[in-house]
Amino acid sequence: MKRLIFLVSVLILSVAFSGLAEAKKVYLKWGATSVRSGLYANTVSMAGIVNKAYPGEIEITVVETGGFIENLTRIQKKTIQLGPADAAAGYANYEGIIDYKGKPNKDLRTLWGGYITPIHIVTTQKSGADTIQKINGLPFAMNPGTTSGRAIEMFFDANGIKPDYKMMGIGASVDALKSGVAQGWFKAGFKDSAILDLESTMEINVLPIDKKMIDKMNEKYPGQAKSMNIPANLFKAVKKDQLSFAYVVADFIHKDVPEDVVYKIVKAVWDKRKDLTGTLATLREGNFDDMYGNAEKYIHVPLHPGAVKFYQEVLKVKVPDRLLPPEMKKK
Repeated sequence: MKRLIFLVSVLILSVAFSGLAEAKKVYLKWGATSVRSGLYANTVSMAGIVNKAYPGEIEITVVETGGFIENLTRIQKKTIQLGPADAAAGYANYEGIIDYKGKPNKDLRTLWGGYITPIHIVTTQKSGADTIQKINGLPFAMNPGTTSGRAIEMFFDANGIKPDYKMMGIGASVDALKSGVAQGWFKAGFKDSAILDLESTMEINVLPIDKKMIDKMNEKYPGQAKSMNIPANLFKAVKKDQLSFAYVVADFIHKDVPEDVVYKIVKAVWDKRKDLTGTLATLREGNFDDMYGNAEKYIHVPLHPGAVKFYQEVLKVKVPDRLLPPEMKKK
């Protein structure tokens, strides 16, 4: 009888301790994009790095979402805890300006500076639209609710360009260009697979922009326009280096995620940043490995306290006041 009581006691204690150990583990949902997007792999790779670095402490599940704009909404509602988004849209969301006017999201925090990537503006050669200005009136595939769609619509509006928008999904846009239903489109990503698909079956243009167009957009929509150079032969249609419309993709997180957890997320990705840029062209070409430098250069949403602590302790930097979250300024 005593032996039975002893065994039962041991079992109860072991269950209790295992429950405590399990309670310490943090479960997070990291929003990504559509699985059809080449950018989905970026999030999967980063989440895998964190899970491998802290197997008994953090478990991240990657969640397919409708894209970067949706991620901002989901973070605010806590249906995901973190996810990538356009840094410019994040700024508008945090401040409650432009398309978020009157609805500031002060719970939003940043993890790192992310990477800059082009948004290619594509037309069919048959359309004759070989400049941005010739997109006026052109049947143009628009993907509503997407970050790149939001950015392109503001870009065209600021520059007086009025395409004949055809509302559809990303996958349908490729088919629309092939069938002639649309003669123009846009797609984010450095060497994007959807554009390579188009080039395998038809002749296209990948249109350059100029700095004046970027300036016009920033005059009308503050802080929303970026540009970058893309190299000759990135696609067959790109015969020489040219300026492209672009956006910065950063990862954002809800302020309520514990500081020590965020510290570990940033540390894990920082430690493996060279591996990420070595295998993912979008991150490599967008200079993702300068995670903190890009934050100072591109980000206007405060860093999470856990991220601030990591950069201060490991990189020995003085984080500028604009990147310090309100909860740290109060201390």
